[in-house]
Amino acid sequence: MELWNLFRGLELNFTPTLERIEKALRELGNPQDAYPSVLIGGTNGKGSVSAFLESLYRHHGLKTGRFVSPHLVDETERWRINNVPITEETLRGYIKRVKPLMEKHKLTYFESALLIATLLFKEEGVDIAVVEVGLGGRWDATKVHKPLATAITNVGLDHTKWLGETLEEIADDKTELIYPNTPVILGTDEEPLYSIARKKAASRNSPLIVANRDYTFKGEVEFPKTLLRDYRYKNFLLEESQLGLYGAKQVQNAAQALTIFLETAPRLGIKPDLQKVKDALKNTRWEGRFEIVGENPLLVLDGAHNLHALRRTLKDLKTLPRFPFIVYGTMRDKDWKDQMALIRKYTDRIGLVEVNYHRSEELENLFAHAVELGFREIRTYKGVKEMLESLEGDTAILGSLYLIGEVKRYLTQKGEE
Repeated sequence: MELWNLFRGLELNFTPTLERIEKALRELGNPQDAYPSVLIGGTNGKGSVSAFLESLYRHHGLKTGRFVSPHLVDETERWRINNVPITEETLRGYIKRVKPLMEKHKLTYFESALLIATLLFKEEGVDIAVVEVGLGGRWDATKVHKPLATAITNVGLDHTKWLGETLEEIADDKTELIYPNTPVILGTDEEPLYSIARKKAASRNSPLIVANRDYTFKGEVEFPKTLLRDYRYKNFLLEESQLGLYGAKQVQNAAQALTIFLETAPRLGIKPDLQKVKDALKNTRWEGRFEIVGENPLLVLDGAHNLHALRRTLKDLKTLPRFPFIVYGTMRDKDWKDQMALIRKYTDRIGLVEVNYHRSEELENLFAHAVELGFREIRTYKGVKEMLESLEGDTAILGSLYLIGEVKRYLTQKGEE
């Protein structure tokens, strides 16, 4: 966690601009221009779409780079070659090289992480880099790339301090990922994203490829399987494929990733192979997103940290054989009161845990609101250790990705004992 510790407590203190990262990259000779890339933006699902997409490229023989955020257990997860995180030693070497530029240009944590990614991908000679956008689209540091294509998964209310208070404002920011003369693939045709993207794409001569309009698909979720069915884009047909990630939302994510892959494959010199596509989708893994880490009893981890994501997760929980006991923890800058109200519509039992992080909402505030909402049973845990050691029966741990990371760290340490 060497880079992370340099910025502890400062990760949300920044002025939106591309100037800092552009100056730093120029001094390095613009390494981001040395490899092809695809940018994945949107409110939710970015990580899952990038996971499916990276798997599709890798199963077709390409050497992949992948840049993701946030990390769950260790920050080395953010930089991956062929989906394998870099080592601590490799990270230390890159930090030593870029630290003078970090200090000179006063880079943020995310900008510093991206700077390292561009050098890594150039020096590893990746055939394609799958780059997950951090925040919005207008000022995100990842925009220094000149991508083969960009993608926007969806739009929901999150990061309103920076992106705007309405869906229209957020969609306007995220659609700044639409580059001139560059294909953009939407994971949904919902408004207001569709209309705003259509106008910008037309004005920038950018091909717009939209779910349910330009590519179509169906899906089926029956625990423990999730199937993508009847996918069609241009002359490519996939009748059925099992997915490596569970839930109805993953059908949409897989379909979008497959469309990005098909759109960019010709420019990368690869021909899509039906069996390789099926293998790639089935073998995709992405931690902390409806991740089933225990089966008897069931234990599900899902970093649904905003209302849009939580709504989809709760629907997926309804597809399980039994609706699980929910444990929830969150950051104080999230819409946690609305999230708890949504959980209450599904169950009258809840567990509350305070995350070991400086932005965590206090346990007493969570408890007081749970009482107001009329939960019949409210269990509180002072920390992850106490919570995990007292769980009984099927459980879903939801909320902050920091919470999910803390749970995974504890489970890993316990498994090594």
